[in-house]
Amino acid sequence: MGKANEQHHLKILVTGGGTGGHLFPAIALMEELKCRAKEKFTFDFLFIGTERGLESSVLNNQDYPFRSIWIRGFQRGFTGRDILTNLLFPVRLIVSLIQSFILIKRFKPDLAIGTGGYTSGPPLRIAALLKIPIFLHEQNVFPGKTTRMLSKHAKRVYSSFEDTREYIKDIICYGTPLRRSLNYVSREQGIRFFELRDNLTTVFIFGGSQGSRAINNYWITHLNDFIAKSKCQFIWQTGQHDYENIKYLFAENPNVYITPFIHEMGIAYSAADIIISRAGALTLAELCLYGKPSILIPLPSAAGNHQEINARIMEKEEASIVVLQKNPESELLEISLQALIENKSKLAEMSKNAKRLAKLDSAKLIVDDILNIMVEDAR
Repeated sequence: MGKANEQHHLKILVTGGGTGGHLFPAIALMEELKCRAKEKFTFDFLFIGTERGLESSVLNNQDYPFRSIWIRGFQRGFTGRDILTNLLFPVRLIVSLIQSFILIKRFKPDLAIGTGGYTSGPPLRIAALLKIPIFLHEQNVFPGKTTRMLSKHAKRVYSSFEDTREYIKDIICYGTPLRRSLNYVSREQGIRFFELRDNLTTVFIFGGSQGSRAINNYWITHLNDFIAKSKCQFIWQTGQHDYENIKYLFAENPNVYITPFIHEMGIAYSAADIIISRAGALTLAELCLYGKPSILIPLPSAAGNHQEINARIMEKEEASIVVLQKNPESELLEISLQALIENKSKLAEMSKNAKRLAKLDSAKLIVDDILNIMVEDAR
């Protein structure tokens, strides 16, 4: 890379996964980079993740080379399996560092992009040791362990929230990169896609890419009664683990569309009037993009309680209502939902507030900055 008008070829290592909250921002950045191939850049990608993470199935359907390492996250439970997994962690870490070293030496990347999660730790650590420029994106207000450990080695740390500056001073807040596949359709098209009725308020329940046992259990108990007394219908993403049981329980209810996973999230958001979900940073960015009023139930076991910290920002901006997981049985969740269904002006105000928080060009801004740095450094 040298002359201003020549085409630059970059080999880019991308890592970050385990859950959709880390994976999909990485995919969004790769999509944005691929768009620049029509300009003065060409790219080769290598994505490093794990076989157990969501990335192994999602990337199989996309044109991004994928290699896996053995790392697993530290478990917070106390079952025999959790304890064994944690005892194996030092061995997994050493093996994953070696695997990352071999993959990186073979690929010879010009830069590395990390979007967080335990998956990204070993590859980014090796990239730092090999003096490969690192660019990090932190989705949550409270930065994850990988971001905190490697921020001092990074060329840039991008964040979704300005409040992250409290923990890492040298950040650039460009928002959360969102996939181009998040398309808009009309509410009517979305309702037809899910085989529901357009004259009822539509509530979309989901507990993240893997579902939420706690949220599912609550609605197993309360859904039929709530539908009987409220003019509403539900789209319910259950996650794979609970799907068969929930499908069996509600198979005869025409006001519920049940699915283990939604690939067309843009259609689900377009169909929904109210969202009930966890408070991962990616979910919040999507809620703002679509301007959707929401009831957020933060995952209580999230590292550093980052989901509640995320959710409180949305609550402060009057775009969301926060219900803690320990409280739904007090009927606060039902009361909050019923109040929103009955108050159209409140829904409209929350929608406006959510849209105001959206950062529509996050992926473009991040990619512009990365490419400018790489070109400047090559001169």
